[in-house]
Amino acid sequence: MRWKSLAFASLFVMPLSACGSPSDEDILTEAKIQASQSAPALPDVQLSENPEPPPAPPPPVEEPPLNELDSSAENEVLPAGVPGTIPPAFQALWGVIPSDCRPGDVTGNAIMITGDQILSADSIGSLRGVLGDYPGRFEGRFAFDDAAEASEQLVLSGGRNVLVRTSGGQQTTYRRCGAGRPTG
Repeated sequence: MRWKSLAFASLFVMPLSACGSPSDEDILTEAKIQASQSAPALPDVQLSENPEPPPAPPPPVEEPPLNELDSSAENEVLPAGVPGTIPPAFQALWGVIPSDCRPGDVTGNAIMITGDQILSADSIGSLRGVLGDYPGRFEGRFAFDDAAEASEQLVLSGGRNVLVRTSGGQQTTYRRCGAGRPTG
């Protein structure tokens, strides 16, 4: 048994003797302490509570031009749009009441929509640019007889037999002539 305890004790003694004494690099001397104390001081850095930059100021709001009566001008500048035509689904004679759908000239409240015009008894609007062309909805910039330009929106519903026209902030509902009786 003595033999076993001696062998067991030698297992711990041999690794400790292999470690040896500390090297010269590991010994802390007075010169090393002074060298570490004379290191340059780091500048004080103040951290912000919000590291994000401040938001950009909003763009300046342009005032609309004033007309002779010192009130805002009524006409907005319309976007130019892109070249194009009014889709065939919108091209037809449209009426508000049954008498609008008489053959011949456009009379009463009827409108005739072609590939590039909206014709009524009062005026002719020529397409100047397409602002939006979507299934069942068309938006365009039109120039009318009186040289005023306006944005027109045309929306189809009711199996493409009902047209809602929005012009100058007013909506008018039409029914396709020849597709049943117009409502009014």
